[in-house]
Amino acid sequence: MQTEQPLKVGLLNDLHYDGGVEALNRLYESVATLNRGEAELLVVMGDLIDSDNEMNAKRMLREVSALCDSFCGPVRYMPGNHDLNHLSKAQFYSALGCAGDAPTFGFRQRGVGFIGIDGNFSPGGSEYDCGNFDWKASSVPEEQLAWLGEKLDAAEAPVVLFSHQRIDIPSEFSVQNYAAVREVIRVSGKVVAVFQGHQHADDLRKIDGTMYYTLGAHVDDAGPAMVDVGFRTIHLARNFSPSEGVSV
Repeated sequence: MQTEQPLKVGLLNDLHYDGGVEALNRLYESVATLNRGEAELLVVMGDLIDSDNEMNAKRMLREVSALCDSFCGPVRYMPGNHDLNHLSKAQFYSALGCAGDAPTFGFRQRGVGFIGIDGNFSPGGSEYDCGNFDWKASSVPEEQLAWLGEKLDAAEAPVVLFSHQRIDIPSEFSVQNYAAVREVIRVSGKVVAVFQGHQHADDLRKIDGTMYYTLGAHVDDAGPAMVDVGFRTIHLARNFSPSEGVSV
C-alpha cells in the first residue's frame, strides 16, 4: 500500500564524466544535493563517461561509482551508448562494482513500480558492444518488448519507466521502434511517467495519458532531478524548461 508521503527519486543522466576535477566536483555536489533532499532511490540513466580506451573507461566508472556510493539509498545504473564505446555491458557493470546487474530491471519500492528498459541494441537485434554500433540506429528488441509487456501486466499502478534513449517521438535520439514501445505502455495503462535522456535538452510530452520527460544533460550543468511520485501524482523538481511545451 502506498504511503501518504510521495516517494522521492533522484535522477542523474548524461554525466559524460571525463576524469576531470570539475566534472568530479559537479557529481559530488549533485549526489550531496539528492541526499539533502532525502531522495530514497537514485537512478543513473546512461552515458556516465566519455573515455578513449578500455582502461580509462573502467577507471572512470570506478570513480563515478565511488561518488554514487555516498548516496543514502539504493542506486541503479543504466548504460548509454557512450559507456559502451570500449566496453561490453557486462564490463560496464563489473567496473561499477555491480557485476551481475542488467540494464533491464523491474522492482517495487514503497508502493511504486520501477522498470528500466535497454535501447542499446541495433535494429537487427545485436547488442551495443565495444563500439560496434551506430548510436543513431537503436532499438528495443522483440524479446525485451515481450518482457516489458509481462512486467507491466503483473505490475500494480503507478509505474515509472526509465530509458536512456527517447521512446516518445521519431528522432535520431529515439529507438527506431519507439511506436511499438509506446504501444506496450499504452495498453498497460499503468505507466504514469517515462524519464529519458540522450538528447541533452528538456522536453515534455503527454501521450495516451503518460508523461514523457526528456531531461537535459548533467554535463551541461542541468544538475540532478528529484521526482516525487505519489499514487496519483508525479512532480519533477528541477529547473526544467521544455523547449516545446506539452504536446498531447
